[in-house]
Amino acid sequence: MRAIIVVFLMLALAGCATGPVVDFDERQDFSTYRTFAFISNKPLMLDEGAVGASPLLEGRVVRVTRDLLMAQGYTFAEERGQADFVVGFTVGARDKLRVDSYPDMYRANYGRWGWGGSYYMREQVDVDQYTEGTLALDIYDVSDRKPVWHGVATRRITKRMRENSEETLREVIAEILSGFPPQK
Repeated sequence: MRAIIVVFLMLALAGCATGPVVDFDERQDFSTYRTFAFISNKPLMLDEGAVGASPLLEGRVVRVTRDLLMAQGYTFAEERGQADFVVGFTVGARDKLRVDSYPDMYRANYGRWGWGGSYYMREQVDVDQYTEGTLALDIYDVSDRKPVWHGVATRRITKRMRENSEETLREVIAEILSGFPPQK
C-alpha cells in the first residue's frame, strides 16, 4: 500500500510542471547572432484561452526577455531591420480537471468490543480543478524571414505565481531560454 502511495505522489509531482520543450532549425547557424529586437511593437499574442490576462503582462514579458537575452551577451536593437533575430511570444491558459482514483481499504463491522470485523475495498476519487498556463517564445531569423527556434513551457498557475508574476515570468523565461542558442 505504501508503494502505491509513493507512486501516486511521484506522478502528481511530475504533473505539476513540465520542462521547456525546444525545437529549432538544425541548419541554422546561431553563432552569427549578436543583436535582437521584438517582432513588432506588440510582440505578445494571446491564445483564445488567455481571456482576462492582465494588460501589464506584455510589458513584463518583453522586459524580462530583453534582460535575459542581454545577460546572455546579445545586444538589443531598436530597429528590427538592424537585428539578427526577432522574438515573439504566445500566452495561453486552460482550465483543467485532474481526476485520480485509487483503491482504499476501510474496516467495517468492528465487532462487539472493537476488534475483529471485516476489511473492504472501495474506490477513492479525487477531483482537482486548476488553470494551466503556457508561454511560447519564438525566434525568427531577420535576413531569411523564417522561424528558427521555438521554446515553450507549461505550468500550473498558482496563487503565488499570480502574486509574484514578474518573478514567475523570470523563472519560466530563463528556463525556456536555457535552450537558446541550441547546442548541436
